[in-house]
Amino acid sequence: MKYFLVIFALFVATPVFAQSTPTAAELSALKKAENRIDENMLTMSNLVEALSNNLGQLHYLRTLCYSDDDQKWREAASAMMNVEAPKDSARRRQLIRAFNAGYYEQKERFEECANSVAIDVAALSENGRRLSVMLGDPYREQ
Repeated sequence: MKYFLVIFALFVATPVFAQSTPTAAELSALKKAENRIDENMLTMSNLVEALSNNLGQLHYLRTLCYSDDDQKWREAASAMMNVEAPKDSARRRQLIRAFNAGYYEQKERFEECANSVAIDVAALSENGRRLSVMLGDPYREQ
């Protein structure tokens, strides 16, 4: 129940390719994005930090394509931090650093909303879904 809010938010994220069948080039780009995200995951010290980083990336891409007023993923990250580190300021700073690192990673990659952004959003959404499933596993390592 602890991760319900985060898991729910990630499951309701609309798949990018649900409208049409992806082309070979889109599938290749998606695979590259997934590999880049997987490599980035190796630098994270735990699953919650990885999810915070993932949410930071999604936040930047969403504000890039919609508006700076859209705070959907920042609010999800804030809610997660309230659950994960309600009174642990050092832990909260770690999660904020991971969120900001994800945000600035995407800011360096994209300056305008384009089809390639949708590919990254699809890969990040799938990664967030996987992280949420792992976090919800009662037998996971703490």
